[in-house]
Amino acid sequence: MAESAGLVIEGGTLIDGTGSAPRSNAVVVIQENRIVAVGEKGGVSSPPGARVMDASGKFILPGLIDMHVHWADWMPELFLAHGITSAVDLASTDWTLEQSVALMDGRLAGPRLFASLGPFAGRLLWDRALREVETAQMARRLVREAGAGRAKYALTKVYTELTPDQLQAVVEESHRAGRNVIAHLGSLDACQAAEAGVDALAHASGVALATIPDPQTAEQLRCCVKIGISIEFPQFLMYHAFMDPGKAEDLIARLVRKNVRLEPDLINACRWAARRRQTWLADDARLLDDPDLRYLPASSRDRMLFNKPLEDLIGEERAQLRRGYENLQNFIRKFVAAGGIMLAGSDTAAFVVPGISLHRELELLVDAGLSPMQAIQAATKNNAEFLQEEQLGTIQPGKLADLIVVSKNPLTDIRNTNTVEMVIKDGNMMDRSFHADFVNPIPRPRIAGFPNPKPSIRTLYPMTTRRRNKDLDLIIEGSNFIKESVVEFDGVIVRSAPVKSTLLRETQFYAVYTQLTATVPARLLNGIGTYKVVVKNPRPEGGTSNVLYFFVAD
Repeated sequence: MAESAGLVIEGGTLIDGTGSAPRSNAVVVIQENRIVAVGEKGGVSSPPGARVMDASGKFILPGLIDMHVHWADWMPELFLAHGITSAVDLASTDWTLEQSVALMDGRLAGPRLFASLGPFAGRLLWDRALREVETAQMARRLVREAGAGRAKYALTKVYTELTPDQLQAVVEESHRAGRNVIAHLGSLDACQAAEAGVDALAHASGVALATIPDPQTAEQLRCCVKIGISIEFPQFLMYHAFMDPGKAEDLIARLVRKNVRLEPDLINACRWAARRRQTWLADDARLLDDPDLRYLPASSRDRMLFNKPLEDLIGEERAQLRRGYENLQNFIRKFVAAGGIMLAGSDTAAFVVPGISLHRELELLVDAGLSPMQAIQAATKNNAEFLQEEQLGTIQPGKLADLIVVSKNPLTDIRNTNTVEMVIKDGNMMDRSFHADFVNPIPRPRIAGFPNPKPSIRTLYPMTTRRRNKDLDLIIEGSNFIKESVVEFDGVIVRSAPVKSTLLRETQFYAVYTQLTATVPARLLNGIGTYKVVVKNPRPEGGTSNVLYFFVAD
């Protein structure tokens, strides 16, 4: 419960989220969980017994809203520490709904959590965590079954491989129920989504596809989505290098006319090309090394520091990545100049650190051409309006008391949104510290199997030898071998490589083989006995295979 006597924040500069000019020497009065008065020092009375917080020299902003989150049970403290007072889960389950209630009733300290209906998708065999839609009639039924209103689901999420009539059905039924629709497009482009009535494009998906003039290149992009090329990886951004400026201008006009917002998740799609990438990685490593965050899963830490997709790019690929980034920046700048509305999200799932990444999203929006004020509104007012949450997003009388105090001016440098000193959510002063003993009261199983698989050995050729003190070529047969696989012979790493003719499958992250060759040096074969053979794949994920035994006979 909020402090009944009231809370007063006074003396700071108010950036209220409405777009109005900053107000110096401001006073914000909070009672229960509401903002009851906003004015200047000396012109607003404090309730008797209210707790007064001096914000002189500091800046008061609405609590930040992250529009694109894939909620995990270890995330709450990271969001609060960085001033995110609301988050929107775009792949919600019944567990998400339970988390939302726990966050509201005080069993769990963290941001408000809004759930989405969906995601609704077409046939995607590589992802089974979706609501597969087979017909337009089925799509309508699934949306109707969720009921009307936003009490349970704040919005609807659609995913890739829907047909135009299926997308149209989801949009129409969602609008009838009072919910906006955000789309992660695959085979359909942004023009088709706009005509179907979609309200926002997650990842700015569909923009490249709608503006690539070459049909063959466009089809390559469609195929990439079908086989699982992730939005978070460089290939997605690289395709923006093929955008046609004239087509981009036409698309911008259509999106603005249809009131389609953009939620680009630049921190995910564009972090590979951002000039501050290495600084961010170093900062993340320091943050995640905090002993009070030791409860974070090791696999999640690994993913958030994952750099291999960029390291694998060479030559022209890096140039294409840069051109794609510049084209997307130009599109965003022109979209906003034409009156388009931006939403700010970070797509926290596997590869970015919750909380701090939303601040980096604001940096990247400013890099793309938004003013600091426009970037702040993207993470406050615009997000709240898209959620149709009239009580959030700005600091005004009658609104819910979600606000933050930062030590430096974000209007002179947007990076200053991350100088958070105070977080107030629902009228309560929140604890921004991390706690080593943090436990989510409603835990959820970890996301697993990504991006490196766990290897398994089936057999060895040969399995035995009578030759001692001579090098031995060993073939290891099994599954989930990758080029980074390491072979250990009796605890010693030996030289090894996958057999290229045994390629089993290829994903956006790795090629998977069924055979490895290993050279066992003579010094390891100097005695009769049994030797353990294992294969290890590196983190993230990865792991150690089962043990097989090699025999040196008399």
